[in-house]
Amino acid sequence: MPAFAVKHIVEDQGLLTRIMKDVRRTPYSYASCEPEASDAALGNIVYVIEVRGEPKSPRSFWLGYKYRAFEKYPPAGGGLWRERFKFKNAARPMERAEGAYFDAPVEIENPQVTAWLREKAAVMAEMPEHLTSALDALLDDPARGAKRFA
Repeated sequence: MPAFAVKHIVEDQGLLTRIMKDVRRTPYSYASCEPEASDAALGNIVYVIEVRGEPKSPRSFWLGYKYRAFEKYPPAGGGLWRERFKFKNAARPMERAEGAYFDAPVEIENPQVTAWLREKAAVMAEMPEHLTSALDALLDDPARGAKRFA
């Protein structure tokens, strides 16, 4: 089953912690990539990764949450979501979402995952299966404190 990584760029979108109240109700992510946005909405997993750029340091990647997407919405009136994105992927509204989240994103330290994320220019991309297991390990580690969507 395909899985997708969505980059949430802090400089453009702010910190993930700012939107987590809404995400806990119905997880979502934004993208402009096709066919990835459509493929994700077929019940596939989406990992939302915060990308931080610190002065004089390489970008760092932080796992915020993972959810199963079933919806893809264009913005009303043909505009853009958040003045930038063509699509919003989301879990099913009013249903318990599948997935997990961190109250504060956890840094991804796996060198294979970070190398793959660095080479992907797009905000949304299909992930190789061997990399998704590294992200799942972060979510499954009880010491990290991931929570399931309620």
